[in-house]
Amino acid sequence: MKLVLVALSLALVAASVAAAQEVEVSSVKFANLRAPGGATGNWLEADVALNVRPAAGSPGQMVSRVRVALIVGFELPAPAGGERRIEHYRAEAECVALEAGRAEVRFYLPPELVKRDQLHGDPKYWGVELTAGGRPVAAGRSAYSATLATADQKKNFQTRAATAAAANDGLLQPQYLTPFAGEYPRTTPSFVRREPR
Repeated sequence: MKLVLVALSLALVAASVAAAQEVEVSSVKFANLRAPGGATGNWLEADVALNVRPAAGSPGQMVSRVRVALIVGFELPAPAGGERRIEHYRAEAECVALEAGRAEVRFYLPPELVKRDQLHGDPKYWGVELTAGGRPVAAGRSAYSATLATADQKKNFQTRAATAAAANDGLLQPQYLTPFAGEYPRTTPSFVRREPR
């Protein structure tokens, strides 16, 4: 009986490690751009590129239910006589399934925030957390900004952002909730949609 339990535990650990290897962040890029249809104002786009390698024997050779959570921290210009502050935003999107190769998950900050807070270029801090099939995926080097090089810096950022980003919930939006929903059809996956009831 003990031998069976040990074998089962090892199989579960192996499956968990395999799932962690199936998808990883390959890059994160930020850009200011106009919405399709000639709307005024620039949106800030965060493009999270994923490397997808389904495990041998995966159904349809895909990785199912990949959740991508993005947290960003922008250092804002100091108001007259004031101090600089960091504004945090977070959002997540869950992909139905991803085929082998490259997939891109995009998030957007609306033009009003870009203009008000003068958001241009890369945020000072950012991080991406992944899950595949409900299991957390270990973060690789490309999952965090260079300003978060150590484990302590990443943990402090996650702790601060968990509290501070709550004030801005809903402002950073997944692609399917923005005017960019129909853009990039070749690289945009299908998303699990959870609309309020």
